This record gives sequence, C-alpha cells and structure tokens, in this order.
Amino acid sequence: MKTENVKISQIHVNEANPRTITKERFKKLVCSILVLPKMLEIRPIVVDDTMTTLGGNMRLRALIEIQSMTAEELSSTLDGSRDYQKKTDVEKSRLRDYWLSWQKNPRTPVIRASELSEDERREFVIKDNIGYGDWDMDILANEWDTEDLTDWGLDDLPWTDNTEGAKADDTAHENSLFDRFVVPPFSVLDTRKGYWNDRKKRWYSLIGDFGESRNDIGYESLELKYKDIYTRTQEHRKSLGLSFKEYLEKYVPQEEIEREKGKKLARGVSILDPVMAEIVVRWFGLKDGQAFDCFAGDSVFGFVSTSLGNSFTGIELRQEQAELNNERTADMNARYICDDGQNVAKYIEAESQDLFFSCPPYFDLEVYSDLPNDASNQDSYEDFLNILKNAFTASVSCLRKNRFAVVCVGDVRDKKTGFYYDFVGDVKNIFKQAGMRLYNEIILIEQTASTALRAARYMENRKVAKTHQHLLVFYKGDPKRIKAEFPKIEYTEEDMKMFEVNEEEQK
Repeated sequence: MKTENVKISQIHVNEANPRTITKERFKKLVCSILVLPKMLEIRPIVVDDTMTTLGGNMRLRALIEIQSMTAEELSSTLDGSRDYQKKTDVEKSRLRDYWLSWQKNPRTPVIRASELSEDERREFVIKDNIGYGDWDMDILANEWDTEDLTDWGLDDLPWTDNTEGAKADDTAHENSLFDRFVVPPFSVLDTRKGYWNDRKKRWYSLIGDFGESRNDIGYESLELKYKDIYTRTQEHRKSLGLSFKEYLEKYVPQEEIEREKGKKLARGVSILDPVMAEIVVRWFGLKDGQAFDCFAGDSVFGFVSTSLGNSFTGIELRQEQAELNNERTADMNARYICDDGQNVAKYIEAESQDLFFSCPPYFDLEVYSDLPNDASNQDSYEDFLNILKNAFTASVSCLRKNRFAVVCVGDVRDKKTGFYYDFVGDVKNIFKQAGMRLYNEIILIEQTASTALRAARYMENRKVAKTHQHLLVFYKGDPKRIKAEFPKIEYTEEDMKMFEVNEEEQK
C-alpha cells in the first residue's frame, strides 16, 4: 500500500462510522493536529476505492474544521494550546506559516485499502476504533504531566477530578472510584504517588495556605530557625518577660544569628496535606455534617471540609493564624476561634458534631509560638501530653454518638536519650480513656528530598529515618450502627480493577 497526498475535498466523511466524539474532545483533536501536523504523515487516513474514510474519520473532520478557520481563529486556537506555548518564537512562527500556507491548498496523506473486501472494510472500521490495551496509570501519573495528557485527549484519568478551578467536588462523577474514595481504601497510603501529588497541588492552588503565619521570616518560625538560641535563653526571656522575637532583636548579636542560620538546612513548617484531609471527610464524615478541630493550625482542613459540604469550627491558639484562616474561609461555612484547644467545649455544644479530625503538635519537633499554653512549647513531654489529653477528652464530649474521630500523629524522639516517646500509643490511650476505641490505623508513607541526607546522618547513631505517619481512626458508639449511620458505597467492576492495580504497586 502506498501513501498518497490528496486534497481533502476528494475525501468523503464516512457517515456510517459509529465512532462519535464530544465537542470538547474534538477541540483537543484539532489542537493536537495543529501543533503536531507530522502526525498526519505517520498515521495517514485510510480510504476505500470511493475515497470514503475507513480509518481517520475524526481526523478528516478536524482537517475540514482547520480549513474553514480564519487567520485569527487559527492563531487563537494555537495560542490556547499548552504545547504551542512551550515552543520558541521561531517554531511558533513556522507553525502558523505552515497552516496558513496549507489552507491555500489543503491536502493530507491517505492510504487506499483497495484489496479489502466489503466485509473486511466493515470489520476494519470497527477494529480501527477499538483500543485493546489498557493504560498503566502509575507510569502515566509519575512519568507524564497531567495537563499534557488531558490536552492530548486522555481526560478520563482516575486521579483527576476535572474541577476546572471550582470547589473540589463540584463536577465529581460519583461512579468513579477516585471521586468517591480519592484513593483505594487500604491501610497503607503512599503520598508520593503522582495522582496524590497532582490532587494536592490543585487543592493548594485553591486554598492558598503556605503556613505564612507560623513564621516571621520566609517559611519557618523563628523558634525553629534559631532553635538552639530559643532553648538556651528560655529562663532569661522569662525573667525579662519578653517574647522570643523581642529577645532576638534586643539581646542576641547579629553575628550569633548569622552563625545559627548556617548550622542546619532550612526547614519549612509543616502544612496539613489536603488530600489526607479530603480522605478523612469522604471516608469517615457525613455529607452536610459538622466537623471540628481543637488544634486547627492552618486553614486546610476547614477549607477542605466546607468545600465538601460540611460546616467547620476550629480552635486555634495563635491570633494571627486564626485571623488568617477566617480571611481564607470568609465565604465558606467555617469559623476559627482564637483560644486554647483545651477550651473547645466552651464553644461547641455536647454531642453536636459529626466528625473530629486533628493533627496536633508533635511535642517539640516544631515550636509554633512562645505562648505558655502552646503544646509545642512545654518544658516536658508529660506537660505536653496533659494538654493533648485535656483537649482530646473535651473534643470527644462534643462528638455525637456513632461518629468517628481521626488523629494524624507520628512518633517523636526524646532529644536527650534518642528513644521514642511512644506518642502514637499515648494518643491511643487518651481516646480509649475518653470512651473511643481504635477502629482503623492507616499508615501514610512520605518521603522528602532531604530524606536521604537525614538517613545518612542518622545512621551514625543507628537511627532509621522515619518516612511515615499514623492516621488513627477512633469510633464513638456501637460499630454495628455504622451501616445505618453512614451511606453505603457500591463498588463497581472498574473499582475492583483499580484496586488490583494499586495492590500490585504495593508489592
């Protein structure tokens, strides 16, 4: 079979071709051809003896569309393509000139399937439109840019929700596994996956919270940035009645500050993972329910939970953080109250809430302020744990019966001995004493760019670098009531296939 270059006016659209296309996907096909016309040479249109298409019917329709475009429409369509935007000015100019010249004599490569019988031609039309293979979603998610994939026509990717900048589930397809569960509901969740990070980026672009109020400079708190100075000067600052910021400005020489800066790599403050927050709401919350947090921190959970239909109340100790959170959620059904988390019951009625979710301070791993009742600013682990016990116990009293409480925690080491405190176990005991039993324990796998550096340094003392956190799920009430209280979620064959893919990833 030889390839011929013929005028598109000679080719007939096959009206009997059963393949259809949406307007949106047709636009993407037009853009794809405009940006990469060489594809037409590699994949010529297949025609019969009457020049009616057997394969490439939609490509022919796209070429007819391109032929009818004005110069302004052509430029506008190209300008809207991300692939076109990546090209140099010279490449853009050549591409525009190519299509303006092509419009004067519109032709395209074709292959004649003359030797096929009538039955074989009908068979070819169907088989040419069937995709026998499946996409390896893990490779797509990790090795390809999602926006490129959707621009090229792969817009049914399971880790995307097609929000187009709206609230996270405004256009959710409820029959999709990734819309109903976000990720498969297994006890190990890998936050490093491409679909997880892609979803996280979209949430952060909506929320716009980067932990600004937890610091005075850049992305890190003064207490964390100058931790050695902070620890060493605690007694002196108390005797003077000064905040750490005031003390730095008045009593610490600039050369000492500069020396402290150079001691360690910069560390950003931790921001709650919005995908984790979304999982908590979708898996363990109720639609149109009431959610709350006694250690609110940043605005992520309030934003996510209200975006998914809940009302939200957060207790936050730091005034500047509470004010910023209220600004970010001003048009949402959320409120942040500046007070000690131990006083949560002062603001929330007993047994009035449907979901509790919190990611409390990890003792002295990060120091958020020098306020005396800040849990991260306690002299001993016992004092720190007592604050959490008071706050969590009060929170349990605010939760309705037959509801879930979810706490994200990770163990921390005693800096003097190097041994773990068993923070995770202590949190389990607090909730058990408050009348809530552990129902699920989920491991979140994490890894940052500095993990390898930390691991090498830690191994000098035979410490293994920790790359996971625990998501502890507690239940208040009779677990037999869960089916009655929480809506049933049906699994489809598509869901099960996706589960199998993710099971393979875990091996």
